[in-house]
Amino acid sequence: MKSSPRISLGKYRDLVLLIAVFILIDASVSAINIYISHQIEADASRINAAGQMRASAQQLTKGLLTLEMEFRAGQPTQTSQAQISQARLGFLDAQKVLQGKPGQVAGGSFLEPAALQIQVADELAQIIQVWQPIDREVAPLLLNEPLDMETVGAAVNKAVTRNNRLTQLADDLGQSVEQLAQQKTSSMRSIQMAAIALAFLNFCFIVFKFIVRLSNSDNEAAQARQETERIMGSVREGLFLLTRERTVGNQRSASLDKLFGHQLKPGDNFHQVLSRICTLENAEAAEHYIDVLFNRKIKQALLEQLNPLKEIELINANKQRKGATYVSFEFDQIREDNEVVALLVSIFDVSDEVRLERELASAESRAKGEIDLLLGVLDHNPETVAEFLQSARRNLQLINQELQGVQPALQSYPQLINRIARTLHGLKGEAGTLGCNSITQEIHEFEALLTPLRGRPSIQGDDLIPVAVALSRLLAEIAKVDSIINRIRQHVAGRSNTEGQSDPLWETLQSIEKFALKVADDLNKKVRIETAAPRLNEIPPHIAGILKQAVPQLIRNAIAHGIETPEEREQQGKASTGLVRVEIAHEPNGTLTMTVHDDGRGISASHLRTVLVARNLKTPEEVAEMTDDQVVAMLFEPGFSSLDQAHIHAGRGEGLAVVKDALREIDGRLRITSRVNSHTRFIMQLKPI
Repeated sequence: MKSSPRISLGKYRDLVLLIAVFILIDASVSAINIYISHQIEADASRINAAGQMRASAQQLTKGLLTLEMEFRAGQPTQTSQAQISQARLGFLDAQKVLQGKPGQVAGGSFLEPAALQIQVADELAQIIQVWQPIDREVAPLLLNEPLDMETVGAAVNKAVTRNNRLTQLADDLGQSVEQLAQQKTSSMRSIQMAAIALAFLNFCFIVFKFIVRLSNSDNEAAQARQETERIMGSVREGLFLLTRERTVGNQRSASLDKLFGHQLKPGDNFHQVLSRICTLENAEAAEHYIDVLFNRKIKQALLEQLNPLKEIELINANKQRKGATYVSFEFDQIREDNEVVALLVSIFDVSDEVRLERELASAESRAKGEIDLLLGVLDHNPETVAEFLQSARRNLQLINQELQGVQPALQSYPQLINRIARTLHGLKGEAGTLGCNSITQEIHEFEALLTPLRGRPSIQGDDLIPVAVALSRLLAEIAKVDSIINRIRQHVAGRSNTEGQSDPLWETLQSIEKFALKVADDLNKKVRIETAAPRLNEIPPHIAGILKQAVPQLIRNAIAHGIETPEEREQQGKASTGLVRVEIAHEPNGTLTMTVHDDGRGISASHLRTVLVARNLKTPEEVAEMTDDQVVAMLFEPGFSSLDQAHIHAGRGEGLAVVKDALREIDGRLRITSRVNSHTRFIMQLKPI
């Protein structure tokens, strides 16, 4: 967090004041140095001026003597006059340098001793007093007027008689000015040294205060860091800061390592961390979610429901978890100046909560399954269900015997797996028509176990161990349903049949209709079931077998493959509800015809050709040589399905294979008529037995 200027100034006020004093002293020392340089320059000028006075006085005397000699000899005097004029101007210039204002000495300073100032002033006054008579006599000689001997002689007399005195006074003045400059320089040097010493002391004090302040800050930071480490080490949740660069911050809770099962280091890329501990889908969704959270225009409360890291399962490359199994991430925006500068990430171990929820859901599912099982069985004739259970148990026991006695030959295991798959698929259809949903689900899971085995080039004996376990679970489920049926049969035993003789065919068709509606509901489709059959007081065994095995498979196939979804049907101009019709009729020659008709999408031979090539079941050349009837006949081959992904009602490639095997057992015949986007009709012809 940024501190306000007032807080910062108050905290460092003494340091700021000391630095200001240091700057002031430094500026004063600089000003003194500048002042000293000016004074030295002025003193040098005054010393030079005193020397110039002495030299100008001697030069003037010499020039006057030369002028007198030239004048007596009748020689030109211009050179001598020029020399005299130059000497006079030099003396006057030196006087101006030494004399600032009338009655004062130029360059006077408070650093100069008063006695020396008075002495210099007196000496300068004496020089001027001696000079003025000479200057009065010399001035007429410099005019553009004819010279006379009297004027020249008077000037020479004044200069000669006063020259020694003037020279001596100039020497004394130079020495006094030089002494004055030395005294002033000494005073200024003392002031300069004092200022430098004061600045040095102030600097040392600043350093001392800074070290003390830094030490206190370090102690406070160490104490705060220790308190933070204690807090981070004691909290059960995982806490850390996520920077705008999507990296883990330096401060983090110790429980993170326990939650993740490995060390989370500061500076780690958070997306890479997520990629190691959860699914790639969750990691990518979290990356987009975090990008949105760093948008300052987005409020955190609006996105909490979209958090993709709620109750996610942690994964491990070695499948060995040392930390939590399920965790939840929570993100809190940290804002400065209305900008999201970081995210506070909190991680909670929700393994126990998820486990409890799943156990409750499993218990509810089991309870619901048992209730659905009871209600489903109650909708059917208990005797019919009991017959199915007895037949199913008998078939599964035969499978168990085959598992125990199969020979480890190259073809024995795959053939056994295929027989088991066809048997299971037939039982699943019959169980579905009788409302035994728990058995249907168990068989579906059994089929999912068999699917990868059927695709292997070779199968070993150990591969059959899971098959035996699944078979045992299925037998246990059948035994549970059988116990329920026995109780129902005991409850209704002895009741008189006062309603007349029942119609077993009608009861069977009713069961098939309920089964069809359930399949449609599971697949989110709408169907209308129509049945047409003669009244039969007794169903012949070969017809009963077809009704139990083949018809449910054809019904399931019609709804799963043929009937479109309501949206697809409306787009094609069809009614949203599809039609599935089951017809049973006697032919004049005694043959019984069973027809399963649907008004769905029909069978597309071209689509089947594409599927055969895509799944490497046939080469493009082989498919090109096949007739449409041969292509459609592939639907009856075990393991072939036109669906890309299997579900509980279709996709295993066994439904029509079961129909073919059932008809083969009773020497029945099957015809198919179909038109794309119109209908499909399976016609089974059963000879009387």
